[in-house]
Amino acid sequence: MHSFCGLDFGTSNSTFGTLNPASQQAMLLPLEDNKVTLPSAIFFHFDLNECFYGRAAINEYIDGEFGRLMRSLKSVLGTPLMEETTQIKAQQLPFVDILTSFLQNLKIKAEQSAAANGQHSFEQVVLGRPVHFVDSDPQADLLAQDTLEQAAIRAGFNDVVFQYEPIAAALDYEQSVDQEEIALIVDIGGGTSDFSVVRISPERASRAERKDDILANGGIHIGGTDFDRKLSLASAMHELGYKSSFKDKAATANFEKNFSIRKSVSKDSYTESTKMIMPSSYYHDLATWHRIHQLYDRHTIHSLKDIAYRVENKQLIDRLINVINKREGHRLAIDIEHAKIELSANANTHIDLDYIEHNLGLNISLEQLRDSVNHEIKNIQTQAFQTVQDAGLVPSQITKVFMTGGTTAIPMVKHAIEALFPHTDIIQGDQFGSVGLGLAIDAGRKFA
Repeated sequence: MHSFCGLDFGTSNSTFGTLNPASQQAMLLPLEDNKVTLPSAIFFHFDLNECFYGRAAINEYIDGEFGRLMRSLKSVLGTPLMEETTQIKAQQLPFVDILTSFLQNLKIKAEQSAAANGQHSFEQVVLGRPVHFVDSDPQADLLAQDTLEQAAIRAGFNDVVFQYEPIAAALDYEQSVDQEEIALIVDIGGGTSDFSVVRISPERASRAERKDDILANGGIHIGGTDFDRKLSLASAMHELGYKSSFKDKAATANFEKNFSIRKSVSKDSYTESTKMIMPSSYYHDLATWHRIHQLYDRHTIHSLKDIAYRVENKQLIDRLINVINKREGHRLAIDIEHAKIELSANANTHIDLDYIEHNLGLNISLEQLRDSVNHEIKNIQTQAFQTVQDAGLVPSQITKVFMTGGTTAIPMVKHAIEALFPHTDIIQGDQFGSVGLGLAIDAGRKFA
């Protein structure tokens, strides 16, 4: 019976792994509806005074239950939002309490699942982490890790150690190789794009210490939720008034003076001739998973009602007000995420927005997705190349590229990596399971 585990706390999905007591092979534990992934989501049900997690949380929200949905908790780590509280009915909950609640529920679900194999509790954990929680800010990065460690201990783990997520994926991939390779591990998930250049082989796999086999690590804070945000801004947000013009300069000359509006108007509106453009911050918040709930306050609604009478197309702002009033922001974000996934296999997709306005719908094309994330794709490609350079290598010296993470399913992401390594075999791993399996392997080495 093992008391150790590997936990991949992901921006979009989480997994929980350990070693099979009989075979000693890494395995992922079913967490919900017999699935090994658990969406990283919490729904605070206000009427029942109860928390729902994972798919159940999302379903409660979609069913229209009264409460608050929170997703992409990992994206908050290392940001100023980490120090803020979230209002849940009459309570103001610190972020670390919300994070602890999710990890504790994840641990309970895993222990219930493991009970069938004679395992009863997990005390020691190897937690996955991105190469950088925060780009170019070591102090914020350390604070993010410390906060995650604190939450894990409060959730019931006695021993907590961390491993880079791409290194964990390398440990999983290494189980299948039959010769020595210099592999580039590409792990692009919901929040970050992480890369490691690692020497792997059947012989090296048995070593407890692998520090010398890690040639370079690199990462950038770009992931699937950034793709969601950019696609939303390029499509759905225009149906809600994004970049709409005010009627004319004269009509809005005293706008800020006479009306209570968001401070962002003065810094993100701009003038073109006599035109003033709708503040963009509303739309950026609505398109960003962990900032959506910040719009749900009376001041926002009051400001938008003032604005609506001063834009050229009031109907669009009325739609935005409707989304915020009915707290449908996460539902719209879910629809955009599903559209992105659909476009991984199709040239076009359609979103039904009838819950915003009767008979409202939106067609989105693969070309729109490609154009909206072009900048992010280039940055991912640049970071992958930089990591190879940091290892003292050129792309032709990489013998295998191993890809994992849900965002690697997006065609333009795959094509960008393939373009860097035209003569190298590209191996597609378990998109949602490789990191968790590798963390379980690492836990066995560290705690067994």
